[in-house]
Amino acid sequence: MKHGVMKLCTFMGAVAGTILFVGIWPFAGLFPPFAPDTPGEVVAAYFAAESTGIFVGSIFLQLASALFLFFGAAIAALLKKIEGPSSPWTYAFMMTVAYGFVTVYFSGLFFMAAAFRPDFSTELTNLLTDLGFFLFVGAAIPGFTQNVITGAAILGDRRADPVIPRWVGYMNLWTGVLLLPGAAICLFKVGPFAWNGLLAFWMPAVVFTIWFNIMIWAMLRAIKRDAEGQA
Repeated sequence: MKHGVMKLCTFMGAVAGTILFVGIWPFAGLFPPFAPDTPGEVVAAYFAAESTGIFVGSIFLQLASALFLFFGAAIAALLKKIEGPSSPWTYAFMMTVAYGFVTVYFSGLFFMAAAFRPDFSTELTNLLTDLGFFLFVGAAIPGFTQNVITGAAILGDRRADPVIPRWVGYMNLWTGVLLLPGAAICLFKVGPFAWNGLLAFWMPAVVFTIWFNIMIWAMLRAIKRDAEGQA
């Protein structure tokens, strides 16, 4: 295992998370999202008035989506170490990550397009905005799949002293489950399952943040132990 590269890829995750948050909040001003029942004229007026911030924020989202792939690669390397030569969970994880974080890229692209031409009709601006929020908030299925795969691989480690603690495996499984309400945002325009609601947005946002920090800790711990010949 190339420990320096592994550490770099792990820290890329922290950089990506920071860039994503800075892009979606202070620059684009889209955190939390507009309520789905916000009048179309209000949404269109915001995208016309705040186009520069939305452009910069969208570029940050696209950059973050690319950097997250380095983080995913580090997770995959650790899963590969756990599984050994036959690594179905690792390959399934890699394929899921390949399209899972693409949703962040395309959400930035749609927000960018919505702000690009202020003379667009209200309907067209709202369509592009809706697509952006569906991609940003509603990517629950790939998130669920990634976490379940990660949890299953960690819990499948039969070492007496596993590469990643078993409780992190259970944490991944629960994280996947708690992300799932985001898959239902197309069914609700108000309430906890709307794309700005408690269960579809705020709970996954908090859970993802906790998961993210725990995974960085667990990955750096595993890299250090491997470098010291302890795992």
